[in-house]
Amino acid sequence: MKTKAIALAVGAAFAAPAAYGQATFGNEKTGTVQLYGKLYPQFGYYKSSSATQGGESVATLVGGTGGTLAGGAVASDQARFSIDSQNSYIGFRGERRVAGDWKAIFQVEQSVGLDGTGDVWSNRNSFAGMGHERFGTVKLGNMDTIYKEYGDTMSMFGISSGNFVSASNVLSHIGIGSNNRARFHERRANSVQYQTGEFSGFQAGIQYGPDETAAAGSSQAASLWSYGVKYDSERFYVSLHQERHNDTYGASSNIPVAAFRNGTGSGGSFVADASASGKDTGTRLSAEVRFGGNQRVVFDIARLNYKESSALTGTRFREYDKTNWGIGYDVGFGAWRVATQFIKTGEGDCTLSDGSTCNTDGLGASLWTIGTRYRFDRQTFLYGILGFLKQDPSAQHDNWANGTPPRGSDNTQAAVGISYTF
Repeated sequence: MKTKAIALAVGAAFAAPAAYGQATFGNEKTGTVQLYGKLYPQFGYYKSSSATQGGESVATLVGGTGGTLAGGAVASDQARFSIDSQNSYIGFRGERRVAGDWKAIFQVEQSVGLDGTGDVWSNRNSFAGMGHERFGTVKLGNMDTIYKEYGDTMSMFGISSGNFVSASNVLSHIGIGSNNRARFHERRANSVQYQTGEFSGFQAGIQYGPDETAAAGSSQAASLWSYGVKYDSERFYVSLHQERHNDTYGASSNIPVAAFRNGTGSGGSFVADASASGKDTGTRLSAEVRFGGNQRVVFDIARLNYKESSALTGTRFREYDKTNWGIGYDVGFGAWRVATQFIKTGEGDCTLSDGSTCNTDGLGASLWTIGTRYRFDRQTFLYGILGFLKQDPSAQHDNWANGTPPRGSDNTQAAVGISYTF
C-alpha cells in the first residue's frame, strides 16, 4: 500500500492534476459517482515545407521497384491557423462495494468538441467491471490497451492526447502512410482487460479484443492481444509491453504502391485478399528516472514489425520492421514547468514475396517538441508548445489535427492554450 501511494503521488506531480476538482456524489454504502473532465482548447499554427516531389528517389514500398515517387509537383502546406479542442473530455465514473473487498466499477467518458465539432457518447475510455486491491481488476468495454497505458509516459503536461506534442504518431507508427491500422498505442473497443493487483511496485496486465464482424467462413479475424509488466516506485518506472494485431494489414493499408498490397483499396478502405493473413507486432520498453523531487528523464524504445502473406501473384509485400526511440526531460520550478522530447525513427528493413530488392531509403524521421506551462492553481494552467517534425523523402507521419502533411515534408507547429481540469 505504501509503495502504491508513493507511485501515484509521484505520477500526479508530473501530469496535469486530475482529481482535485472532481464532484463526488453518494457514499461508501450506496456507492459513489464522480463527475470529472479536462478541457484544453488551444490556438494553433501549422506550416510545412520541402515536400517530396513526383519523380524523386524514394523507398521501394513508396515508389515501387523503380524507386521513384509517382505524380508531379507536390505543394507544401502554407501557413494555417486553427482553434482546436484536442482531446478535451468529460466523464462519469463510480464504484460500489459489493462483497468484502470487491468493488463494482464503471466509467463513461467522451470527447468534448469545444471548437464546434461533435463527438460520440462513450468514445473514450468507457467500461464496467470488478476490482479488488489484491486480486486485481477486470474491465469490459472501450479502453486504452496495455501497450498504450504502460508506455510512452511523457504525456507533456497532460495535454498531449490528440496533440502534436504526442510521440505516438512517430514512435508507434509505420511512417509509410498515416492510416492508423498500422499504429500501436491505441484505444480498443469491444475488449476485455485484466490487471493484477500491485505487489511491491510490480503490476501486470493483459487485454484481448475479438473481431466481432469477421465474415462467416473466413479464417481472417482482426483481433488484438496486448500485455505487459511494469514496476513503479518513487524514483524509477520501467515497463516492458507488447501488442499484436492479427489480420489488420497495417502495411498494405498504408503502402501507396497498389501492386504491392495483399488486397485492394487503401487506407481505411483496404480489403484483404481472401488468401491473405497478417500479424503486426509492437514491442516497447519504457522507463523513467525521477530525481530532485520535481524532475524526470523519460526513455522509450519500440520495435515494430509488420508481416503479411497471400497467394496473390506478382511482387507483394511480405515484411517490414523498424526500431524507433525517444527521450524526454521534464522539470518544474515554482508555478512554471518546462518539458521537451525527441523522437527518432529508423528506416527499417523490408522484404517482398519474390525476393526482389526492397530498400528503405528515406523512411527515417524525427520529432522534437518543447513546451512550458504556468500554473495558477491545481486545476488551471496556461501553456505554450512547439513541435518540429522532420521527415526524410520517403516518410509520411501525421501529427497535424486538421489534415495530413505531404510525404517528406518538414512541419512546424506552435500553439498556446489553457487547461482546466475538474
